[in-house]
Amino acid sequence: MEKQHLMRNINTISRCAALYRDEHLRHIGISGWQAPYIPQVIRHPGMTQDELAARLHVNKSNVTRQLTTLEDNGFVLRKRSETDRRSVEVYPTDKAREVEPEIHRVYSEWREQLFSGMSEEERDLLEDVLERLSRRAEEIR
Repeated sequence: MEKQHLMRNINTISRCAALYRDEHLRHIGISGWQAPYIPQVIRHPGMTQDELAARLHVNKSNVTRQLTTLEDNGFVLRKRSETDRRSVEVYPTDKAREVEPEIHRVYSEWREQLFSGMSEEERDLLEDVLERLSRRAEEIR
């Protein structure tokens, strides 16, 4: 059997994860693609949209689009930076802080289901290799 290309497998996992988050976070008004934004904004309140784009490795236009929806739904606040008027800073709301545990729960459930049937040694090895590949990808970029 021919092995699939590495990126195809990574993309499949990523897209399936987003669909899983979509389904399991719909009741709190968060999409699968918006879910990664909440923990980042909570951990780094006041970061700029550009910094958020860099942390999530997504296009700035995608960040703007997702943050617009999150702001419209009361999860984040965006403010023009007082030190750099060209930058927009992002802050979590109480509503974001309230849903963060649910987001983490869904991430944990996905991880457990994805890794079911794998030994702890296999999980650790896979995570170590993927972490090294992620760091290398960031260096290449």
